[in-house]
This record gives sequence, C-alpha cells and structure tokens, in this order.
Amino acid sequence: MQSAAHPVDARARGDAILAAGCDPPRYASKHPPLRLVDRIARAAMPVLHSYPKPAVPREVAAQLRSYVRIQWPFLDARDGRLWEVPIDSDARTFVVLDGEVLVSHAEANFRNVEHAGTTYRVGGLGAVFTYPAYRRGGFAQRVVRAATEFLDASDADLALLFCGERLREFYKTFGWTAAEEAQIRYGERTNQQAYAGGIVMMRFISEDGRAAGAAFRRDAVYVGRRTW
Repeated sequence: MQSAAHPVDARARGDAILAAGCDPPRYASKHPPLRLVDRIARAAMPVLHSYPKPAVPREVAAQLRSYVRIQWPFLDARDGRLWEVPIDSDARTFVVLDGEVLVSHAEANFRNVEHAGTTYRVGGLGAVFTYPAYRRGGFAQRVVRAATEFLDASDADLALLFCGERLREFYKTFGWTAAEEAQIRYGERTNQQAYAGGIVMMRFISEDGRAAGAAFRRDAVYVGRRTW
C-alpha cells in the first residue's frame, strides 16, 4: 500500500492507465492527463493574423490565391505571377491559420470615389471565404469582425461590400446595412455596367460619409473598374 507520505502523482497514474490500455477511472474523464489537454487545445485554436497585403507570407498567399482562382476566376489576372501587390498598397489582409494551413480570409481595401463633385475615401470588404473543411466553426466571423473594426478605425468616409441575399443577415450582425436602392456602377468609365450580382451593403464612418449616406443609397455611383 502506498504510504500517505508519498501520494500517487495524478498525471503519472493517468499515463500508466492509458499505456496499459485500461479504461480510466470515472474521475479521469474530468481530469484527463495534462498532455492530452494540451494536444486538444492546440488542435482547437486556429489563430487570427493580420498583414499589410504586400507583406502577406508567400505560403499564405499561395493558399489564398488558389482559392480565389477557383471561386472568383474573373479576378485572376493570368499573368503567371503568384502574388504581385504594389508595395504602397494600403489593403489589409485578415486570415485565420491552423498552423500553416489557411482557414479563413477577408480583405479590407480602399479607393477614392468621386460623387457629385466630392471625392470620398471608400473602404471595401471583400474576398471573404472559409475553406470547406473548417466551415461552421465561427472563423468567418473572426475575419469579418477584424476587417470591419479596421475599416471603422481608418480614414474612410464609408465602406461597401457586395454579397448574395443569403449573407444579408450574416453581415448585418456586424453593423452593415443593406442599401436596397443603391445604383453601383463599375467597368470602364466610358462603358459602365450596373451591379446586379446581389445586394450592396454599406456602413458610414466619417461625418462626411454619414452626410452623403442618402446620396450613396439613392444615386448612381461609379466605383471604378471593379467592385470589391
């Protein structure tokens, strides 16, 4: 019998039980060996990262570009380059990584948009995705929340995103509002197209942006060669 002066170490006892292939005693399910807890915790905690777009690590950029080429082929430049971003780009990339594996992504970027004689700094939220094996794990919420907070803290007057109807409520939870009457136009300035691929959602950030809110919701607004 073990002396009271030398109690059995709980972790050693748990390890011995597992090594012997025995069922652990009932208390062991409440207090599993520490090494198991650590292993489970590491596996369950993909990490959120943020990078200036020109500084995205190449191993992340490769996974990001691979997804975009399949999901949004019209964005693929077909120029033979994996990741060419202007060094002065102010876009910000938000990713969740599981070790070296890309889980989820969102991008916040900016452009100047002229409307009714005034130039506005307009942010965009785009390229939001989660790899299929990780869906329904809350990872898209993490990148969208981070990107939205980044836009709100920026010098943007307002921000836009474009999505399908089924995602309306998802973005609404982060404070984005649908602009039902918006007339967003894009393409070459001399050959503009009306956006009709889904719904436009907006958020107004600066005082100037809030003052122009009704006009952006109502008037035709040209945003450049592409939407976000």
